[in-house]
Amino acid sequence: MGDGDSLPGQAEAFLSAHPGASLVALGSGEHAGALNLSPLGVPVTFLPAERNVDLAMRYLSLNQFAFGGIGVPRWVLSDLYLLPGAIGLLRCPARMLSASVQERLGVAGDEPAIGAAYYAAPSLTPGLFIGVSLLSVLPGTGASPWVKALTLQMLRARRLRGVAQWDNPSVRVHSRLGPLRLVGRVPGGHEYGERSFVYESELTDLTRLADAMARRLSLTPTLRVSATDLPALSALLDRAEAGEVLHLVYPGLEAGQVLVREGPLD
Repeated sequence: MGDGDSLPGQAEAFLSAHPGASLVALGSGEHAGALNLSPLGVPVTFLPAERNVDLAMRYLSLNQFAFGGIGVPRWVLSDLYLLPGAIGLLRCPARMLSASVQERLGVAGDEPAIGAAYYAAPSLTPGLFIGVSLLSVLPGTGASPWVKALTLQMLRARRLRGVAQWDNPSVRVHSRLGPLRLVGRVPGGHEYGERSFVYESELTDLTRLADAMARRLSLTPTLRVSATDLPALSALLDRAEAGEVLHLVYPGLEAGQVLVREGPLD
């Protein structure tokens, strides 16, 4: 698929390190022809959700297990995930999951299980997807950034916008795909209110993406802000909404501080 330093080479190395892992797309059969079913050279099995209800229910159980009270309701899964788009699933032998997760999900041994999953919703703007749900029950494997990166390539996404919280460790995962440009506040508010922000990732520069995934992309922050200093973080969003270029740079959050680079990256 590619040399070890390239993005396809890194994807191949990730899958080789986890024998039995594979990528599956679960969505409406209408969309099969619109997907790239060989993202970065990784083969993807497309499973129409209309004929794979059991797998959809397994994803639902995993999502609700991972997110508790804010897990996806069943009707949202059908109407807003599977009908308009496709979920990227990293499947693996159940034995790769912890015993407690196996028990909760009712899987065991070499039975296929969902180890990680990512859903990004299509938007009105061509090429722009909206990050909705990233989850993994394979800690320490790198599954989260890889299921996200591969799914976005599968969707042919050119840009991604998502919502994150300043103090959430997920910022580290999101920034593995490259610098996160600050966009502003979440439209319509959010359950986590002042702690949340909208970011954008640019996905067309595969060289930069490869460097970011390999942690070779070195961008020095010009500003460090405490993740609990909400007035200062709100002021950052004021600046972003006024048009100033601001990025969170990897790892995004370090020792309780948000890492910001001011000005254009190049």
